[in-house]
Amino acid sequence: MRSRIDATILRRDVTLFEVKEFAKKVSEARFRSLVTYPFLFPYLKDVVRVKRVGVVDFPYGTSPLRIKVEETKFCEELGLDEIDYVVNLSAFKSFPGYAREEALKIASSFSGTVKAILEVPLLSREEVSRLVNELRGTGVRFLKTSTGLYRPVTVDDVRLLKELAGNEFLIKASGGIRAREQAQALINAGADVLGTSKPFLLI
Repeated sequence: MRSRIDATILRRDVTLFEVKEFAKKVSEARFRSLVTYPFLFPYLKDVVRVKRVGVVDFPYGTSPLRIKVEETKFCEELGLDEIDYVVNLSAFKSFPGYAREEALKIASSFSGTVKAILEVPLLSREEVSRLVNELRGTGVRFLKTSTGLYRPVTVDDVRLLKELAGNEFLIKASGGIRAREQAQALINAGADVLGTSKPFLLI
């Protein structure tokens, strides 16, 4: 289970001290990764001993694409292992092909693993299918269910993404994962990675 957990600390008011203490515990517990704001990673060099994951345009994803690309390049300069970026759903719903262009530019600006946060709770099944199709062949490796802002992730969210992903994408489930039984159910449904701010409740 630990090797599947992205331990996340993304409170808006989080302090560097809190992130350092969390990172130490996460590293000692040997979770899959630490996820936090990119600007904090330069201060965590001697602390983090797991994969380092930065978020891009979190949590809404509505920044202009050139801003998101600059954020991505900053993560690349930091040498981060992965990024989780939030798809611009407003642009996706308004402009056909936007999500594909966004994914291509972000993925081409980062040499590590790219995860796209789809925000499944805000989309119809048809929209999720269309969005997944736009992301094919862009360099995105993971489809992530949500930011967790709108409701907890469900088994059905994971099953839907797994069905649509085929063999092209891995699945990250996130949002309100607070119990080991819940986590196991999401894995059984097809989640490859779990994102949670309460990782120690799952082990």
